[in-house]
Amino acid sequence: MRFRPPISLLLLGLGSLLSIAAISTESYTESLVLTPFPDGKLHSDFRFDLSGPWTYEAPNLSSNTITQHHSLLPRLLTSLTRQFSVTHFRLTLSSGRWYSHWPLHLPAELPASGIELTAWLELLEGESEQEEQERWEKFVGAVGGLFCAGIEGREAKRETTSPSWAFEFEGEGDETEHRLYRLALPRLAAACTESLTPFLSLLPCASHAGLSSLLNPHRLFDGEWTLIDIGVKRFEEEINVSLGVGSVLDPVRKDRLSGQLGRREFSFSSLYDRTLKTACPVASHSEVQLVVPTDSINPFSIEPDAGKELRNVGGRDVTVWDTGKALESGTLDVRMTWPDENPFRYPLINQLTPLPISTRRLLNGYGQERGRIGIEIKNNLAREIEVIWVETWPWWIRGFVSSLESKVNETVSEDSVVRTDYTPPISRSRPSTLQVLLRLPPLSTSQHTLDYESSTLWYTEYPSDSNRGFSVPGSILLLLDSDSSNSSNTSRRPVLLKLQTPTTLLSLPLPDFSMPYNVIILTSTTIALYFGSIVNGLMRRWFCVDVSSSEDDGDGGGEGKGKEKRQ
Repeated sequence: MRFRPPISLLLLGLGSLLSIAAISTESYTESLVLTPFPDGKLHSDFRFDLSGPWTYEAPNLSSNTITQHHSLLPRLLTSLTRQFSVTHFRLTLSSGRWYSHWPLHLPAELPASGIELTAWLELLEGESEQEEQERWEKFVGAVGGLFCAGIEGREAKRETTSPSWAFEFEGEGDETEHRLYRLALPRLAAACTESLTPFLSLLPCASHAGLSSLLNPHRLFDGEWTLIDIGVKRFEEEINVSLGVGSVLDPVRKDRLSGQLGRREFSFSSLYDRTLKTACPVASHSEVQLVVPTDSINPFSIEPDAGKELRNVGGRDVTVWDTGKALESGTLDVRMTWPDENPFRYPLINQLTPLPISTRRLLNGYGQERGRIGIEIKNNLAREIEVIWVETWPWWIRGFVSSLESKVNETVSEDSVVRTDYTPPISRSRPSTLQVLLRLPPLSTSQHTLDYESSTLWYTEYPSDSNRGFSVPGSILLLLDSDSSNSSNTSRRPVLLKLQTPTTLLSLPLPDFSMPYNVIILTSTTIALYFGSIVNGLMRRWFCVDVSSSEDDGDGGGEGKGKEKRQ
């Protein structure tokens, strides 16, 4: 008699073979970069990169079963790209404010404050524009639900834009066969513990081993600025997933809260209240980098010496520890101290090295209906530069491009604006998008503003805290590479620096909210009086009481006391 193994055993064996094959082809790397700032702050950047093969057609085990097996890649993200036909998407959740005097190592990019989701969707054959919009809204809901971002479908429909000058298509294939979607929602606390919990579940070692074990939410979200970054890029035969957590912590403030004088020394124990004890076994590459500060006057020491190596990465001196080698001698607790510095003295802002360009939002005018809105740009380089200025305003802000005015060093300039692209808003359906290519002279300060008019909302559209103001997403500013002289195709030029201004609060015309409440109170009072009178007339019974008879009965000893007579 021939033995026939059960189908479950065959599926188990097939799954084991797929697991072995997937592990051999998939890769996982992790890194932590610590960058001390001149003002005593410390920027920690966790990066987790995963890559593996990608096939458009998944193998069929049966007529109703399709395998999508991955051993290291997070299946929740790969299934999203497959289900909604997304080639590339990136979600950033940031809280706090990135200050302009904090240094950046070029090329660099700063995300928008709050929630920002950008995606390139494939144009499917036979799909209408409305069906494509519904696919985008479902994708936004799936991503927002996965990371507890709190994005509503109504917000995805009203706040979606397509600023193609600011975001380059990074996938394979023809760019014309894809469409860009961007959703930017300014939120005060976009990154939180609820978002970090599902983030850790996407990592192979979660919070049990490797550099991800240092992610302590109680310490990360206590900093000046926090970022959670999720990016997916799909190619013809490969898919890459990049996960990151950034935080700017203040060791000086923490030292003062502990009763000390305020030193800027730090370690894993002081930053995250944890040390690295176990390496992630599936990580092919894991290292910790500490950027050696070049602006420190006082001598400093970097520990531990075990496994320490000095390299030059991108023109910077960096101390590197390979976690696998460093953990052979025990736990890893990277420490940097200044023995002769107690306490730390903050430098003046004007003594810090400025960025190549700096920017801030301009909002002029009076009243709540009309004004001028724009941006101020400082070119700190000794050469002419070209930048791309992008604005995405809600539908209730209508800008007038014909009133665009540029001033360079307080003088009106006609040559600053090279190209413009403007998409007008549609009420309660589409925000407005303004894209401008600017050419700025060296060592100059320029202001670029235009008139705007704000709409009057329905009283049901005002939030409960409308007197606080309405949040407007910040401006996007991109510094283009000067080596590329072709300014006709702005989307293909390399970007050296991408900045975004903080969220702007704008006051809108507010109706007299006391009138509806007065009408409600008056109507409720009238109905209560009328209804009460009717109920009293229908439900109450009237009796006549002989008061004299009751008194006589009471004098007689109480024999008939309290007796009532009905007439």
